[in-house]
Amino acid sequence: MNRDLEALEDRVYVLHKKHYPHGKAVRSGLSALQSELRTLIGQYPEATALLLSRSIYRLHRRVSSDPFTLKRYTPRSVMRLRPARTQTFHFESQQDLTLSIQHVIKTSQAVQSLDQLATFLFQTVNQPCLNIIDNDLRDTSESVAIAIHLFSTNNRHN
Repeated sequence: MNRDLEALEDRVYVLHKKHYPHGKAVRSGLSALQSELRTLIGQYPEATALLLSRSIYRLHRRVSSDPFTLKRYTPRSVMRLRPARTQTFHFESQQDLTLSIQHVIKTSQAVQSLDQLATFLFQTVNQPCLNIIDNDLRDTSESVAIAIHLFSTNNRHN
């Protein structure tokens, strides 16, 4: 597993060097980077899931055995006559999150979730090179975790 993690990180960094050679993006097709990242995710599903779940837990300063809960507050909308509500998204542990990410990767209908995973993977591995602030990456990680939770719960009910 360690070799897969190292290989994944190295290949994502090589993609960064290929698509951002001098710190600026190179024009290389409409979605060349995304498709290459999706290919890498398909080649290393377990390593990707482990790397992303570790990153999410690290960003939110959680211990791997602790539950991970996110709350999203949606304000009330007078125009749509919708009351305010709070949604809670919960994972039992880092392992639960890792297994959910693996499920999303192995499911073929999860194209949008896979794109989010690819973007988050690229940002996580290349955070120092891209000068991404932890708060921005934390927001992205929350969106990814919520998308994974929603995809997993929708597939359980179907």
